[in-house]
Amino acid sequence: MAVELYSLLPSEFVAARGARVKEAKGSGDAGLAALIGRLPKPSAAAWAVNMLARSGAAELEELLRLGAALRNAQTDLDPARLRELGQQRPHLLAAAVGKADEIAAGLGVRLGSTATSEVTGTLRAALGDMDAAAAVRSGLLVRALSGDGVDAVDLSGAVAVEGGAVPAAPAAPRLKTGVKADDGDAGARESLRAKAEDAERAAGQAEADLAEAELALAEATHRRRELQAALKETRERLASLEEALATAEQDARRASRTAESAEKLAAQKRRIAGQARRWLERYSGAGG
Repeated sequence: MAVELYSLLPSEFVAARGARVKEAKGSGDAGLAALIGRLPKPSAAAWAVNMLARSGAAELEELLRLGAALRNAQTDLDPARLRELGQQRPHLLAAAVGKADEIAAGLGVRLGSTATSEVTGTLRAALGDMDAAAAVRSGLLVRALSGDGVDAVDLSGAVAVEGGAVPAAPAAPRLKTGVKADDGDAGARESLRAKAEDAERAAGQAEADLAEAELALAEATHRRRELQAALKETRERLASLEEALATAEQDARRASRTAESAEKLAAQKRRIAGQARRWLERYSGAGG
């Protein structure tokens, strides 16, 4: 049911959901009707990403494969590999976003700048997070995703049906035909093309810098974990030594008290012995 609903155009979703709720109620399945009624309408960006996933677009698969390779390179602390893959990222990301826009246009839906930005953010999140990539592949997104490449992507309420999987991908939607592009001014087009190339080069350098930063972060995180483990071990050792010291101090106090008692007893015995010797000397003198 969810697969069917999330395959529809945004303009068809609400009416189709209502119809399915009515059908479920008519069949006496109030529980199913309630579940269907709670399925949220996807945002424009989520719908576009769903269509991209369901189309079986090679652009999306290439992008998600790149994401897996980047995560492996980061885990392996491989700077050369990170740099190499980072240079591919802007091109593959732009291609996937462009394909999503093309598919949406082919279905008669024009994505605004906000939706396009959210599509970009969602695909960028899928690049850095394995669970986000699975959510994108599900074809059941209801909202856009965002991620910083470091922390786990927040997926709460992002997928209509947890564990949902993409069904056999239908044929890619056919684009509308018969629409002529405006000729425009050749000089203006050339200027825009040059600016786009400059922006792409700048994006490539930014991605390379990002790869370096991600490597530095991975190394720092690894070092921090090592130091945290060493600190924990040291604290545990210190606690053990403090406990041993406390026991030793207690034993020393007991031994000191015992020594004091022994010294007093010895002094008393010495006094008794001295007194006995004096009495003996007096007795011996008197007898002579």
